[in-house]
Amino acid sequence: MNIDYPLWMEIDLQSLHNNFIRIQQHLTVPDASRIIGVVKADAYGHGLESVLQLQKWGMNRFGVATAQEGKALRQIGIKGTIYLLGGFIDQEIPGIFKNHLTPALSSREEWDRLNSAVQTNQQELDFHIKIDTGMGRMGFLPEELDESFFDQISHHPYLRLKGVMTHFASSENNPAYTQKQFEIFQNCLKRLSHSKQILFDNLEKHCCNSAGFLFFPYFHLDLVRVGIALFGVSPIHDFSPARSLGLSPVMRIRSRVKHLKTLPSGCYIGYGGTYITQGQTRLAVIPIGYAQGLLRRLSNRMEVLIKGQRAKCLGVISMDQMMVDVTNIPNVKRGDLVTILGPDGADEIRAEEMAAWAETIPHEILCSFSRIKNRILV
Repeated sequence: MNIDYPLWMEIDLQSLHNNFIRIQQHLTVPDASRIIGVVKADAYGHGLESVLQLQKWGMNRFGVATAQEGKALRQIGIKGTIYLLGGFIDQEIPGIFKNHLTPALSSREEWDRLNSAVQTNQQELDFHIKIDTGMGRMGFLPEELDESFFDQISHHPYLRLKGVMTHFASSENNPAYTQKQFEIFQNCLKRLSHSKQILFDNLEKHCCNSAGFLFFPYFHLDLVRVGIALFGVSPIHDFSPARSLGLSPVMRIRSRVKHLKTLPSGCYIGYGGTYITQGQTRLAVIPIGYAQGLLRRLSNRMEVLIKGQRAKCLGVISMDQMMVDVTNIPNVKRGDLVTILGPDGADEIRAEEMAAWAETIPHEILCSFSRIKNRILV
């Protein structure tokens, strides 16, 4: 592949398609229509081109964080249901109606705002109710939901309750707390089912994010909200949960050696001189830095692949350059391929590993690379 960019992202469509199939097979009842593909933050940095591919393969439910993200999906031709999962501010309400988004309501105030808007345009709109079972973020507290409110929302001529959801706070590392949240959610659903005003069986119930989907299959309910797992990455530093399901990373970050030099012992490298050579060192300069999403916390920690071998970062990562040690990699030349993220030969740099180096989560690693504008579908 002859790429004339110094830095680019490759989107592996075969892996994305395989992940979509494997996720369907892992559902308690295999059915593509039960998957909400969470594609917020530019599809976790992968770009909206990947969302179009998912629709082509049969995905018809998508989740976003803002009305602007929902609008962007409509503009590229997404036809299915788009769930606005992150709440909304008043200024987003016209866009919710215009782009036929399905918001998740977290308060009576949000209900009142939608109710007020719909009195003017008299346009039908589906919505879900979000219950805060222990995340402490968006959502109604369980005690805020009573019969009178359910009576109000079930008789509206334009606003139609279609589902009830919650969000797990620690499904990747705290099974006991996740179980507690699920029980609170189930108790709320039982109260809701006793209301004569609501056709409860027709409501879509959902609580699982990627970690919940992977680790708690008996919590899948009607829908699952799969984000990072859809792109083949585990929500924790250990990549085995994704790999054991047959999921593989979709994103690859590539670059080329820009400059080479040999430094003697005792040389300071990079801003602040945080690394000093301990002997004669062959150094390669790579054109990627924090402006392109490479977290500065990875300085002196991360590794890249050159000729299938690992080369460690030396010194502080600059705005658009980093330095790596290629002393023990023979015949490295200017222009040689560098793999920042992804496989090269028998080895692979994964987002989970990079997240461990940076002491963060894989989600941040993937989203950070959304700054890379050169994307290629392979």
